[in-house]
Amino acid sequence: MMRTAVLLSTFAFAGMASAQLFQSGFETWTGTTPDGWMGTKSSIAASAVTQVSDNVHGGSYAVRLENTTDSHKRFTTQPLSVTNGENYSVSFWVRGSGEVRVGLYDGRTDGSGYAPYTPYTTATGTWQQITVAIACTHDTSGGEFIFSVRNTAAPEHLVIDDVNIGDAPPLTPVSIYEIQYTTDPGGNSTYAGQTVMTGGIVTADMPDTGDGYFVQSGTGPWSGIYVYDTDHAPAIGDSITFTAAVSEYFNLTELSGVSGYTVVSSGNAVAAYEVATGDVALEPLEGVLVRVVSASCTEAPSGATFGKYKVDDGSGEAIIGKEIYTTAPDPVVGSVFNITGVNYFTFGEFNILPRMASDVEFSTGISEAGLLNTISFGPNPASNQIVVNMGQAHGNNVAYTLTDMQGRRVQTGTFNGSKVQINVGGVAAGTYQLTLTSGTFVKTFAVQVAH
Repeated sequence: MMRTAVLLSTFAFAGMASAQLFQSGFETWTGTTPDGWMGTKSSIAASAVTQVSDNVHGGSYAVRLENTTDSHKRFTTQPLSVTNGENYSVSFWVRGSGEVRVGLYDGRTDGSGYAPYTPYTTATGTWQQITVAIACTHDTSGGEFIFSVRNTAAPEHLVIDDVNIGDAPPLTPVSIYEIQYTTDPGGNSTYAGQTVMTGGIVTADMPDTGDGYFVQSGTGPWSGIYVYDTDHAPAIGDSITFTAAVSEYFNLTELSGVSGYTVVSSGNAVAAYEVATGDVALEPLEGVLVRVVSASCTEAPSGATFGKYKVDDGSGEAIIGKEIYTTAPDPVVGSVFNITGVNYFTFGEFNILPRMASDVEFSTGISEAGLLNTISFGPNPASNQIVVNMGQAHGNNVAYTLTDMQGRRVQTGTFNGSKVQINVGGVAAGTYQLTLTSGTFVKTFAVQVAH
């Protein structure tokens, strides 16, 4: 929790005076259309938008919206000027029978230009006030705020009145733990549909699809999350802060609609959380950088598995995915692994996603016991040199590779003495992976360089 406190303290907030952007009590109409409404992003039929004069909330009129289908229809404002990074409050009164949620079109590069919608509210026969906040991520004079409606029922359908849109109060920072922690059986975040300010250290990205990255604050259960973001490309080890909307995408809790993005520092390390293979499918580990050890391959990759394979340390099988890095050569049944990767929920199952070659330590033999398991090294952290004691590998040619957290090779070489040294005096401070290879055996260590 200390790491989270330090990270979130980097947010600075300026006082924000409340300013009203739009107000409508549906008091003035031009023909059959309420003034200020039915913008270009409206998809509801004009005939389904009617004036109400009985049991209004305020003034003389309100608006009735009809959509009896379960496919939503949009009722939008006329274009308004909205500002990137601004958090807008949308307040309105509603009654009747049906569901309504709020959205925003601001022309952002993701989501076809639409912000994530807030959760649906089910209307009742009495007036209730709804207030939600939506973050804008693109400057435009063509912003349209949206009432998305579905499943309305006669005679009232949905009746809306007294809409107020303005600056929302500044957001309070929320930790990834708070966003992810839930007691909901389906794993849904309690913040789903809300806009939050948060941050963490980048543990992985999606280099092939370029559609997001993983962020973690601290280690252990509930500490990691996936961020869908096509506008920014942080490096592994970047500490970042940002504003985003929380949503559930096919049961994956994710952040999207990123704004206010800031890189606080770079080269930071996050330790992988060691877990049993049988625990990988637990909800608290969603989005977390995890590591399984001494896990045997029980199912090799194939076309039927879309290149994925399974491993088991005796506690149950875990699926190893290939969205980021594809293990080469393909593992075979009986191979023994230590695997590091982010835990990602996709197509109804959890997958450990290795990020780079050094995340996969495997042998084509029965186990790694013997040759490389007797190797030790120190100091760790190292400032100038790493001393490697070869143990039983003495006399064998052992190749080494020092890889940074972006998967880039920093040093390579070969040695076969009883005690050898690796010079890291010219290597930048940070976390690295030292991979040793001899024949069919592979062993990887985490190395910290601190000058």
